[in-house]
Amino acid sequence: MTLFATRRTYNAQTHRFTNNAAALTRYVLMTGGDGPVSKGGIISRADWHREVLRAADSREILLYVHGFNTSQSTMLQRQTALEQGLRRHGYRGAVVGFDWPSDGNVLAYDSDRNDAKKVAPYLVTEVIGLFLNETPRFTLHLLAHSMGAYLALRGFSGVGDAPGARKWGVDQVMFAAADVDVEWMRQGAWGSLVMDRRARRLTNYYNADDAVLQLSGDFINGGRSRAGRKGLPDLVAADQVDVDATRRYAAFPQKGAQISHRFYFEDDLFFRDVALTVAGTAAEAMPTRIVTNGDAVLLA
Repeated sequence: MTLFATRRTYNAQTHRFTNNAAALTRYVLMTGGDGPVSKGGIISRADWHREVLRAADSREILLYVHGFNTSQSTMLQRQTALEQGLRRHGYRGAVVGFDWPSDGNVLAYDSDRNDAKKVAPYLVTEVIGLFLNETPRFTLHLLAHSMGAYLALRGFSGVGDAPGARKWGVDQVMFAAADVDVEWMRQGAWGSLVMDRRARRLTNYYNADDAVLQLSGDFINGGRSRAGRKGLPDLVAADQVDVDATRRYAAFPQKGAQISHRFYFEDDLFFRDVALTVAGTAAEAMPTRIVTNGDAVLLA
């Protein structure tokens, strides 16, 4: 069973979602694995909410937010890989996708970024918000890949606390290959402040050989380094942790620009590290990492 919420428009004639931004959030339950949406179906928000709660055996929910140049079918494949990987390492919560209207085209960076910014608040108001007032409470986590980290930052910064309500937030946030400016994450900068307020801990996985983020930083974003390639700045908040995955990619059997950016979804040690992270394991106690020159490095 696969559960996701989407801001793509739906074509009733073809029974498929498009790459255009929708005016509402649709909630989908699929029972046919990671194939086309026709194997599942759109259900009501109330029914979807119940299905997510039913899937969360440990009263935990992990939200997966995909990145740039990601079709819906690719999103589903990666969500499935993520869930299977976490299950192998003991995670018993639900894994839920937030699908936004990426064009699935490497030449559509600006279009994707605009769409990510446009739909970002709905990640909070129409997905995370559904689970904030459960009694007893559920623990929410988020894993964002690539431009999904930008979407998460925008969503978390764009939705405040309701008057008289307790501060909302999630437990563990994990960025993998984050396509966000490094300097946004410096202590006191807006990205760092957002994460400090809305998450108990941020873990940033980066690969210094990420060729996609090299292009994003050096050419598309005017020379501004990306956190998924350079890591976090030298001064960060205490609850924001860098994990260098460069050695993992160096040991990966395949090489290539796209693989350097997405190999996380094929790396079982990464899944183990994520499972330990959402379990609340202290950063310095991770058996999946070593510390070299003060920096945490995923074991090769």
